[in-house]
Amino acid sequence: MSEYYSADLSEKILRGLTENALKCKSNGGAIPIGYKVCNQYYEIDPLTAPAVVEAFESYANGATMCQVADELNAKGVKNNVGGMVTENTVARMLHNRKYIGEYKFRDIITPNGIPAIVTEELFERVQSRMEINKKAPAKHKAEDEYILSGKLFCGKCERMMTGESGTSHTLDVHRYYKCYGVRKHLCDKKTVKKDYIENLVIKHIQNIMFDDKLIDRLADDVLEELNKEKYCYSYFKKTVFRNDKRHRKHHQCHTAGDTYPVNQTKA
Repeated sequence: MSEYYSADLSEKILRGLTENALKCKSNGGAIPIGYKVCNQYYEIDPLTAPAVVEAFESYANGATMCQVADELNAKGVKNNVGGMVTENTVARMLHNRKYIGEYKFRDIITPNGIPAIVTEELFERVQSRMEINKKAPAKHKAEDEYILSGKLFCGKCERMMTGESGTSHTLDVHRYYKCYGVRKHLCDKKTVKKDYIENLVIKHIQNIMFDDKLIDRLADDVLEELNKEKYCYSYFKKTVFRNDKRHRKHHQCHTAGDTYPVNQTKA
């Protein structure tokens, strides 16, 4: 009987989802950046959609996925679970055909089923570039290795600094970090050489790791927190035991027909 009920329920759920899909309604799940759902229908989110267009344009014009992720984070864009945008987030975004208006559920595909955010021409330019980069993964990976991506902030305006690279007239490639505010003419912070700032941060971390006094202090802090947790656990355990004992006593008195003076019970 339970198997029959389960199969029947699954069939009804699938039927409902299919009916939604035929109307291009949202069937739940993660909502792509740039969209919002209103009354089960996809709508363009005016707050984040422009950032999506810029992300596609940046990648089509030569930016790496790491740089695109940095740009989105600098604008305050969050992924669909409220976290920071990563290269994987960008990869999923750039592959997502919803952005050209294509609705898809299982084998149901509806062109122009939802509002498009980017043009098909821009989308195809991005697909072509991703295909080229897929055939040269080693070179592409080397360009992406900015280890302070998402972690480095401008000391002047506090905006995020993103990794960039440029080629000089001698064909030498120079890599550096640039304040996002400079791009928008909101800050005059000079670029910082990638190797210089990364080595500086690594050296600082090493100094912290091998500072005996700091390690001792951190160990003391950890032990203090552990002791707090032990105290909280002990207090919680005693409270539960007390309440359980009170409840059983109350139940026994109630069963015997006695009156239980709750207000006289000690905490």
